[in-house]
Amino acid sequence: MSMDLPDALRDELLVHEGADLGPRTTLGVGGPALCVIEPRRREELILAVRELTAAGLPFRMLGHGSNLVVSDAGLDEVVLHTRGMKNIYHHGEQDAALRCEAGATLARLVSVAHDMGLAGAEGLIGIPGTVGGAVAGNAGGREIALGDLLTEVTLVDPDGTTRAVPCSPKDFGYRTSPFAGHVILDAVVQLCPDGKEQIFDRMRRTLRAKAESQPLSASSAGCMFRNPAGASSGALIDRAGCKGLSVGGAQVSPEHANFIVNTGEAMAEDVRRLVVRVQQAVREHSGVDLPLEVEWWGAFEERTPVLGAGSDAE
Repeated sequence: MSMDLPDALRDELLVHEGADLGPRTTLGVGGPALCVIEPRRREELILAVRELTAAGLPFRMLGHGSNLVVSDAGLDEVVLHTRGMKNIYHHGEQDAALRCEAGATLARLVSVAHDMGLAGAEGLIGIPGTVGGAVAGNAGGREIALGDLLTEVTLVDPDGTTRAVPCSPKDFGYRTSPFAGHVILDAVVQLCPDGKEQIFDRMRRTLRAKAESQPLSASSAGCMFRNPAGASSGALIDRAGCKGLSVGGAQVSPEHANFIVNTGEAMAEDVRRLVVRVQQAVREHSGVDLPLEVEWWGAFEERTPVLGAGSDAE
């Protein structure tokens, strides 16, 4: 279906009408968006936000496509896909601070920091998101979340103006962020100098620990559920007997029960049905309602109970 995009966007930006979103996500399910626009530079993202807002066209932000399930019917909206905005560079005169564009992956952040001899980001290795999505959802691992490193986030307002917002770890919570729902242009992370060998050793140990317990090579959206207070979602799902449970091409990972993986031919509806079965089983076994961590885009046959859904797709 064609849509009336402002001429400035068609002239200046990469525009893909009817592009499938499934291949643009780490889970690999979902139908097409009405239109996908790929800004490659800061100025292009600012232009897109300004023009789309002025035209009254709703849009969503997409980074690496983790933490996301897109419906099989797709999305009748514009998607701004920031994967081309991946620059990382020193922040002004601060040698240990890095400014990261929204589309830079966390893997790239960890790698660039290592190459520069800067420590602090190693705990983010193995998390398949972008800086923009990770800022919006305060993504992280066992020992660290991105919010622990942030000192400033640049936002794009609907009229295309930008503003730099100072921040600190106290502004963030477990998978919560004051920047959820905003268009994120870039962010500044504060690191500290250290030897490259020591940094690499911590990277290797963190990745090895994740590889031993998580399905890193499988197609997934990352952790499907948030951990309830004082409990582990993975352990609750395992005790409810759901590890390895399948619906269609969707499966509760045999390696880590808080991951739902695409075994090859999964549909978004398979994932929804499996999520509901897991939530029901845990509720019956432990009396706990599992809050969802992932974001759900589009219409589903029956809306999944969204208890604590995620922020912008990482």
